[in-house]
Amino acid sequence: MIVASATQPGYIPATNKTTAINTSSAYESVTPTTTQQTDQKAEIQKKEEPTKATTEVQSETQEPIITAQQEIEIKQQVTQTMSETEESPLATAIQESSKESQATGKMAEMQEKYKDVYTPIPETYSKADEDLQIAKVKEAYPNYISGPELFELVNKIYTEELGGEPIRLGQAITQDQTDKQKQAWDKVNAMFGGEEALNKMIAGAQAIQIQYPINDWAKEGVSNAKELARFQNAAVYEGLESGKTVEEAKKYVGSIRDSYMDLSGMSDTFVEKLIKAGRIDPIAKQMDPDRFKPDFNSPINTTWDLRQYGIEGDWTKNNIYNNDKAMISELEKKVNQFNFMLNNENLIQQANSKLDPSDQNLAQASHYKEWINDQYLPEVQKALDIFKNYKIYDSIDVKG
Repeated sequence: MIVASATQPGYIPATNKTTAINTSSAYESVTPTTTQQTDQKAEIQKKEEPTKATTEVQSETQEPIITAQQEIEIKQQVTQTMSETEESPLATAIQESSKESQATGKMAEMQEKYKDVYTPIPETYSKADEDLQIAKVKEAYPNYISGPELFELVNKIYTEELGGEPIRLGQAITQDQTDKQKQAWDKVNAMFGGEEALNKMIAGAQAIQIQYPINDWAKEGVSNAKELARFQNAAVYEGLESGKTVEEAKKYVGSIRDSYMDLSGMSDTFVEKLIKAGRIDPIAKQMDPDRFKPDFNSPINTTWDLRQYGIEGDWTKNNIYNNDKAMISELEKKVNQFNFMLNNENLIQQANSKLDPSDQNLAQASHYKEWINDQYLPEVQKALDIFKNYKIYDSIDVKG
């Protein structure tokens, strides 16, 4: 996606030229997460560092004066994409079929290439797979208990033996609750020979589980378990292709999966477990996504209003679709938007200055380029490569 050049003074169009940066984040199991990034890296270092850019540009120090007509032109230029070549329906169908075949073949190719290095997560749940995994773990650690079982054991000691009050969402944890939580964990650690021994057992069991994986998402009834497994495997293969070890490749998976795959089913499943365990209130099960949408008319709005440049809502977020082609389009748009923000700092600072002084995010205004170059752009580019090179979704319907 390439944005056409603009004649507006101080405005620099975005390009698809990106900086190849390797970053990583941990691979998690079934845990509640948010599908869109909201963390603004509060702990960013104060010292000034040279800003990395994805295009070679000359900075403009003069703040532009934008007329209403020019605002319209800028928005049109930002959202403009390269026109698609007109083809016959038959040619288009052949082309799409060829791409799908290549994407499907890439996964099989990588599975064969790295069969002695990485065992992919199955697309479906199998009791036989789980029995084999449990047998291998028990063979190495006869007194092993699973994560959920460990959680239940700690909770049982906390509530039944120590009389701890339930920890409720939205309520501050009291000192008594903190003390009894620690006592419960101390008792559990002692059962397994101490904290160090328990941690060693957990780490060893996890290594075996990776060698003999099951699809935990499918076991928990997550509707897109198959697609999550495909994305997970593809991300690991991409890491291996770039020279990473299996462990290094897995560290990167969690962040991009949490940002570009639908995890709503996963969150509901986990929260349901917490509710049944009495750890949180039932009202916490369903969160209203509209609560997180910025209200630009609010007197306490802290989100930059970049809508005139074709960036709707919070610039750090993106839409998620259950469709490869739609996700490719969305991620190409995000790359384009990030480049626009990198190349037009004066317009971004102008948007920040329009906020109420008490609501201006000085850290974000000072470091957003670092955040884009160090996190957002590398992650969106990696996710884009996955959706382009692998078949994640079977559906051709675009469903947000």
